Amino acid sequence: MNSIAHAQDDYKEAERALDTLISDVINSDKDLTKAQKEEKPTHYITKYGDTLDQIIIDHVEKMPIRKDILKRAIVNANRNCFNKNNPNWMYSGCKLKLPDVDDLSKLIFTDAERVKMLKGKDQEHWVRYP
Repeated sequence: MNSIAHAQDDYKEAERALDTLISDVINSDKDLTKAQKEEKPTHYITKYGDTLDQIIIDHVEKMPIRKDILKRAIVNANRNCFNKNNPNWMYSGCKLKLPDVDDLSKLIFTDAERVKMLKGKDQEHWVRYP
């Protein structure tokens, strides 16, 4: 197998894995009842002595995503709460936005791919009804 074909296969496999990941995150949110969604925190105010690892353990729902990716998503969404974008240098008294599907997709996908996802993939293959 030549290197171009191998690279294309790797790209397709990565695409499938990312699609599966995003659908798993979206479906985990759909499984929650309305009351659970209202109880689910969207923000957290940091206190002296807090660590990002403990905040993830205590306040972020069980997502099928590695902790280091969740950390990067939190730092990217809350740049003003971290010194030099370092997850180990978090300011106390800062209001952290906890990651959601949109934050994760911003971290993983390029802007062009996000636009494609929002519009729908392969619209030219969609069936039109009169």
